[in-house]
Amino acid sequence: MRADIALYTAKRRGRNEFCLFDAELDRELQRRQSVERDLHSAIKTRSLQPWFQPIVKLDTEAVVGFEALLRWSHPNHGAISPPEIITAARETGMLQLLTQTVFADCCAFIDGLLKADCRDLRVAMNVSPRELEAGDIDDMVLDGLAARGLPATMFEIEVTEESPVDPDRVDEKLGRLSHAGISIALDDFGTGFSTLASLKDSRIRKVKIDQGFIRGLAKSREDRLLVKSVIDLGNMLGIEVVAEGVETEADRQTLHKLGCRTAQGFLFSKAVPLSQALEMAVKQHANQL
Repeated sequence: MRADIALYTAKRRGRNEFCLFDAELDRELQRRQSVERDLHSAIKTRSLQPWFQPIVKLDTEAVVGFEALLRWSHPNHGAISPPEIITAARETGMLQLLTQTVFADCCAFIDGLLKADCRDLRVAMNVSPRELEAGDIDDMVLDGLAARGLPATMFEIEVTEESPVDPDRVDEKLGRLSHAGISIALDDFGTGFSTLASLKDSRIRKVKIDQGFIRGLAKSREDRLLVKSVIDLGNMLGIEVVAEGVETEADRQTLHKLGCRTAQGFLFSKAVPLSQALEMAVKQHANQL
């Protein structure tokens, strides 16, 4: 494993590089092993669980949906980022358990929204193409929603950036989910493997512009031009465009002027526990009556 870490570090630094395993890499190894060792217990004890960040209308800040985001405060290492959690789950063979846990909480949230008569909100869960390809997530979602009597129209799959080995298998599974009424969103648009060709897929009903293009948008002419292009394309194709990572009022106003209608980010709310997210939705519904 020490050799692997040194190799991957050298690759990150660029071509024609080498890296010796040193004290810093040893600390990285110890951290990785600690996270992997404690992952199963964290899932079972619920110290690792999805929190929910609201997605809002830019003009009124009315909540239109929520995205499930992994949160884990490790007793020794503090906050563990979602990508690190996913990597650890893959390495330890616990990715399916983690996905099932997140989905169960999404279902519990949807059930709570239904009981509060908040039927116009969606709850979104991130899924990578490799997960779709390798597992039976489509069966888990469709069977799970049906067993709980939950409407598919209140659930959303955010397809994250990753290149699948078997695109046809992924397309088949996305087709099943979309046909059932589940909304399919393209996450982190503008990075990784996403291309303009993705927007031609009739199953994609939402595009989420990566936060790297949104933070500091008011000060970057290049980012404004790129974001405006995506918004205009979305409007022409009937695809909803959501801006991720909105943190300042200046960026919110810029997005609004560019024609973006929905967004999420710390300016509006951080991710919060399920109970708090449900309270937020219920309070908004009561104010609308």
